[in-house]
Amino acid sequence: MKNSLLTLILILACLPLARAADQELLDRVVAVVNDEVITQAELDNFLRPVYMEYSKQYRGAELQQAIQEARQKILNQMIEDKLVAQEAVREGIEVKEEDVEKELEEFKKKMEKPGELDMMLEKEGMNMKTLRERLRKQAMIRQLQDREIRAKVVVSPIEVEEFYKQNPEKFMQKERVRVRSLTINKGQEARAKGIPDEKAKREIKTLYEKVKMNGKFEEIVREFSEDSHAKEEGAGEWIEKGAMIESVDEAIFKTPQGQLTGIVESPIGFHIFRVEEKEDARQVSFEEVRDQIAGYLFQTKSNERFRE
Repeated sequence: MKNSLLTLILILACLPLARAADQELLDRVVAVVNDEVITQAELDNFLRPVYMEYSKQYRGAELQQAIQEARQKILNQMIEDKLVAQEAVREGIEVKEEDVEKELEEFKKKMEKPGELDMMLEKEGMNMKTLRERLRKQAMIRQLQDREIRAKVVVSPIEVEEFYKQNPEKFMQKERVRVRSLTINKGQEARAKGIPDEKAKREIKTLYEKVKMNGKFEEIVREFSEDSHAKEEGAGEWIEKGAMIESVDEAIFKTPQGQLTGIVESPIGFHIFRVEEKEDARQVSFEEVRDQIAGYLFQTKSNERFRE
């Protein structure tokens, strides 16, 4: 159940967990939003997965500080979400039953395995009725945002062009390449301790000689490479200069397009790269980024209006 709890939290973060009335009386109230309360138990339910994640990264006082900061951010978000939901109710926004059903179907599509939804609901102490109500409120909030924010935000072509002219550094594309790699991983002990792995080194040398003899790089990659992208066709994603570790970065950027690097060692293994495409650093044209700028400005203005 991959990241299922976090997925549920992120999708439904704008709404508090439902609680039975008697349990709410026992919960400590941490905030009052007009005539609605937020209880400690509700806050803890949102904070729990964050705590589990942070406990893998931090210890002691550092963990406590990180959790406290997360707690405040989550509480602020819960207060804000209640205010927005209350405004949607005041504005008389309604969501039809068929729209709730569509929301539910979309939510179910995010599940990776049969029965995963039931397991998630059980873990969260919810039922289908509670979930449907959350989805209804989520749709109400989205309608409110569409009507009161997005429908009233305008980005003019002049604004888009001015942003491009005033921020030339934002539209500089670094030198970049696309490569295909042949990788032999080092053993677990060698990776963990940073010691040589002669077996992996001999294997990559043998494959390098084989490539130089027959030139069938793609076939050898598909058959022998231990890279996670070995079975994929064509070149990988663009890699900007400086994005990789120094040994790899130096090798792939000094190699001409269509040529192989030598054997390159990294902390995880040994690699041979073939440079499929290269592009020099350049200023990206206005036409290439016009839509991106418009989207960025629209989102910025929407956020400002939302805060207002």
